[in-house]
Amino acid sequence: MKLSNMKRSETTEQILLFCWAKSCEYVLPCLSLLYHVPNEGKRTNGNVLKAAGLKKGVPDICLPVPSKGSHGLYIEMKYGKNKATKEQERYMELLRQQGYQTQVCYGAAEAKEAILAYLQEPGQTPLKDCLETPWADGKCYGVLLPGRMFAKETCRKCEKHAPTKWEEAIGRHMAAAGEAVKEALLKVIADISEGVPMPGLTLEETLEAVNKNLALLVEKKQLQIEGSAAILSIAMEAYERGKGWEK
Repeated sequence: MKLSNMKRSETTEQILLFCWAKSCEYVLPCLSLLYHVPNEGKRTNGNVLKAAGLKKGVPDICLPVPSKGSHGLYIEMKYGKNKATKEQERYMELLRQQGYQTQVCYGAAEAKEAILAYLQEPGQTPLKDCLETPWADGKCYGVLLPGRMFAKETCRKCEKHAPTKWEEAIGRHMAAAGEAVKEALLKVIADISEGVPMPGLTLEETLEAVNKNLALLVEKKQLQIEGSAAILSIAMEAYERGKGWEK
């Protein structure tokens, strides 16, 4: 039977959820561990199944992945006016006592939000944004800043991030300067592209500060003259784009 021909129910919502999870595994491989616990429904061999471990109240869906101090996530899927039974509420309470997170979700959309909220790491790019950005060969191009030259800082620090051509050029030319210096300069230029100057400076003064720092790196032999010129050119392009977004 086609999903489109089925009456909307908890079952159809679970099917939609698992189709979504399958389509997102390229971003979140842990979603491949998501599974359904077939504990509901009437069966002719119910006594046999009960003896073999079938229990009332076990939530419908489990994601056995630890996150933010919890051992895993259990979801009880509901639809319409259905509510969690006393057995389900009791079982979820026992799960919480053992360090698991539990949620009652009405439909696939709520379940998706619950899963993404559970997996979201503090201070990182929202997973919803990660799922909406372009990916290729297991790499993400990131959420771009308004200047369209650089990705958000949290994206740039992600191991799955594919750098933009401007990020790649700065990284390549700054290889001898050290990671901390490179990241600091990249952040300043990325901020310029967003119209954000350094504290206490104008956008023009920030561009001049970048130029002076590049000259200092050349003097210390941590940057070639050609590399300095290339990075200054990127900073000037960022400045031109940032003027329209200046804050």
